[in-house]
Amino acid sequence: MAEKQKTLVCGDVNGNFNTLFSRVESIARKSGTFEVLLCVGNFFGADNSQLDAYRIGTRKVPVTTYVFGPSCAEHVQYYCEEGAEIVPNVIYMGKRGIFTTSSEVKIAYLTGPSRRELGKEIPMCTFEPSDCSAVRDACFRGQSEFRGVDVLITTLWPAGIQQDNLQKADVEPECLSDLIAWLSIHIKPRYHFVPSADKYFERQPYRNQSVHQDYKEGATRFFAVAPVGNKNKEKWIYACSLQPITKMRMTDLLQSTTDETPCPYDPDMLKQHQPGKVVKVSGNGQFFFNMDAADDDNGKRKRKSGDNPERKRKEFDPDTCWFCLSSPSVEKHLVICVGTHCYLALPKGPLTPYHVLILPIAHHQSVTKAPDEVSKEIKRFKEALKKFYTAMDKLVVFFERNYRTSHMQIQCVPVPKVCGAQILEVFQDEAGINSIHMEVLPPFTEIMQVSLPGAPYFHAELPSGDQLYAKTSKHFPIQFGRDVLSSPPILNCEDKADWRQCLLSREEEDSHVAAFRQKFRPFDFTAEDSDSESD
Repeated sequence: MAEKQKTLVCGDVNGNFNTLFSRVESIARKSGTFEVLLCVGNFFGADNSQLDAYRIGTRKVPVTTYVFGPSCAEHVQYYCEEGAEIVPNVIYMGKRGIFTTSSEVKIAYLTGPSRRELGKEIPMCTFEPSDCSAVRDACFRGQSEFRGVDVLITTLWPAGIQQDNLQKADVEPECLSDLIAWLSIHIKPRYHFVPSADKYFERQPYRNQSVHQDYKEGATRFFAVAPVGNKNKEKWIYACSLQPITKMRMTDLLQSTTDETPCPYDPDMLKQHQPGKVVKVSGNGQFFFNMDAADDDNGKRKRKSGDNPERKRKEFDPDTCWFCLSSPSVEKHLVICVGTHCYLALPKGPLTPYHVLILPIAHHQSVTKAPDEVSKEIKRFKEALKKFYTAMDKLVVFFERNYRTSHMQIQCVPVPKVCGAQILEVFQDEAGINSIHMEVLPPFTEIMQVSLPGAPYFHAELPSGDQLYAKTSKHFPIQFGRDVLSSPPILNCEDKADWRQCLLSREEEDSHVAAFRQKFRPFDFTAEDSDSESD
């Protein structure tokens, strides 16, 4: 039998970090070490001063902690880059996705309010119907027979979940979502966790539905966890041991319980492949299903006359950047070599052991906003990497996504020579699937010639010499470049399309960096430059 993962789950932390981590330490002393702590609600609060002690190291986070969100505008400023540490051992996972822990437990998440159901957008917080389908698709990817995921984390409650045969939770209407119900009925989580504003709620398990009436599916257990340290002493931390769904025997997965109920969601949602059609707002503000409506997921809301089109831009603090080399936040063990203006580093969750990043030492958002000396050294790194990969009998694809990122990152991914002729076609196919207008730029075009400084874009350089360019819009898939290169025709590692599913241990990262540094030495111009300076 597969080893179970000991997991802790808490509700809204609201800045009560000492209360949370002291309780976690106490539980660990009594029950042994836990592998992960999942914070399913607001991590930050009005006062986050307790976090300073964990940042400087006078207090330590006792278990690897995953944070999701943000869910409210006031907290956006406190979040870092996705995949980076807020403080040591507290990892920010972003708003949506799926990742697999070292124990092979699959955790899907989609946080924040629904822009469609709320009726307004909260920048950086709300999600769209397309986010629901993106999470569903990520769960399904690479699986011939989908059995479900182990855990689903959402901010909103799925509409219909609030009542079972014994009880009914008092939930505000704006906290209920038909879109989350759609997601849940499709991905069939064994455990579904949401934050509760006040009371702890544990629903009777319900049996998931199948598109085939005679096919039995697994059951879901739903929990709404109260805020950390709440005065009413409602349960705010939940402990469980999870056996990965992929390791469970079918008889165990399908086992019935005496208190289970039928699925609380409309079975017609299983027939609805895209979630954009399922929600409509009535005149009284209530939500209901509209299965015949046109899917306007890509439609744009008209701006109200009173809306202010200008959004306040927060001041950037380089000390908080995870890629500025002078920042105390940078993970320096990932650095391979350092030039005058740029450096080479191992990415988190690399596609291959020799997948690296070219990054500017100082803070520059993109190639189009970088000064000439930075651009010149980027080209120098690219030429050195081409020679390096050629010596390994590999080709290389470079790509940059200047969208939802604050520090320039040029991904450098080696690929087998045999797939060189297919790369352009695979990029174009994936762009078509995602309704992305992708252009092949004329030879010798510079990205600065086609994109204005600060404008969002995706840019790739292929081994053939072709350059691809796309203007990125609101629904541009964040992992687009990785989706293409991880596909079967190229690297055939679809499980690594999302970097969070292939994170390495610190020891593995150290080993990758040492191996790359040693092999790259004959091509490393930074070493030659430092040698000549010492002479």
